[in-house]
Amino acid sequence: MDRRDFIKSGLLTAAGAIAGSKTFARETGKQEVKERVAKDILNYNPDMRYRPMGRTGVQVSALGFGMLRLPMKNGHVDFDQTTPMVRRAIEGGVNYIDTGRVYMGGESEQAVGKALAGGWRDRVYVTSKMPWWEMRSADDFEKFFDQSRRAIGTDVIDFYHIHMIMHRAWKDYVLPYRLIEKMEKLKADGKIRFMGFSFHDSLQLFKKVVKYTPAWDFCLIQHNYLDYEYEAGVLGPKYAAANGMGLAVMKPVRTGLLANLPQGMRDALASTGVVKPDAEWALDYLWDIPEVSVAVSGMGSMEDVEENLKYAAKARPDMLTPDEREALGAAIRAFRNIPGHIDCTGCYQCIPCPRNVAIGYIFAYVYNNYLAHRDKERAMADYTVSMSPVQRGDPASSCVGCGACLPKCPQGLDIPNLLAKVKETMGK
Repeated sequence: MDRRDFIKSGLLTAAGAIAGSKTFARETGKQEVKERVAKDILNYNPDMRYRPMGRTGVQVSALGFGMLRLPMKNGHVDFDQTTPMVRRAIEGGVNYIDTGRVYMGGESEQAVGKALAGGWRDRVYVTSKMPWWEMRSADDFEKFFDQSRRAIGTDVIDFYHIHMIMHRAWKDYVLPYRLIEKMEKLKADGKIRFMGFSFHDSLQLFKKVVKYTPAWDFCLIQHNYLDYEYEAGVLGPKYAAANGMGLAVMKPVRTGLLANLPQGMRDALASTGVVKPDAEWALDYLWDIPEVSVAVSGMGSMEDVEENLKYAAKARPDMLTPDEREALGAAIRAFRNIPGHIDCTGCYQCIPCPRNVAIGYIFAYVYNNYLAHRDKERAMADYTVSMSPVQRGDPASSCVGCGACLPKCPQGLDIPNLLAKVKETMGK
């Protein structure tokens, strides 16, 4: 080897060593970052994806366990089935457990308490909710909170909501009973870590509630790819995030409709060549939205848990391709083209109704869901069990055809006649 080749060989060796050291440093740096990130995340699992919960400073799992669709036995929650399901989700990296005082006839919080006993509580953030419609006086607030805390078996509830804020709740309970101030006191006393609300009404009211106080840490809204205009709609997540709030989303599969699609919608999703399970489409839609912190999914079996963990392992903001977005648009059009579909967006401009009819909920949620599957038993559960006069309003049969709603409807719907059609179909 001559001198020139020797020098060239030495330079190549040195360059390789330098490049190798840089690669090593880079990979070492990545590992250190991963370890630091893992240390800062409660119940970290590398197979789960985590997202910031607004200004709270905590990272929550992309998938949350919603404790509202649990296995049942003899009319009660089957705790023996539920406990291993919750623990398997936690083992898979889930760190967000969502329950409420009135869920499952009051048994949901008990199910959480049983599942988290024996050290599991320290691995998750627990939520619960204060049901304003059960209050008889402002003093009920702390009583209900203490009942929830005892049922769950915890000293502190991490994320506490005013449950189901709607026009009636806001006007008749939240403001006059000073519930926001009571929430702030719970937080100041260390009984809750973060305060927020769940929401079921128009985008207009949603903005009013969000802007009412900077004390809100988070909120929970209903959203899915069919409900881009329904209630807070697709703009709700952006508005909450713009105000620094974490955002949890419930009903990602619209109480089961989007996990078991009618064939027309399934064909529409497959039309662009992208094939995946119905429920995965629904969850991916939410995880694609950068402002969504956690998708809260009800799970009724161990199979549901395993499938959702598998989907969550791939979750990331902006994950959908142009073809997938096109497929979702095709599915929406297929849903709207179902014979008899009522073109109601659930904007709630028609309420309050003089006869307290829950117009938007009945059309956009109950009746259109019924048309998709013709499952009357399931539809009646949404219509009667999930709807009360105090919360959402009265059934279609309460309409007297006064027409007060007609000039309010931006869709120009003939609301009284459509309500008569719902009454004839549903018998109520």
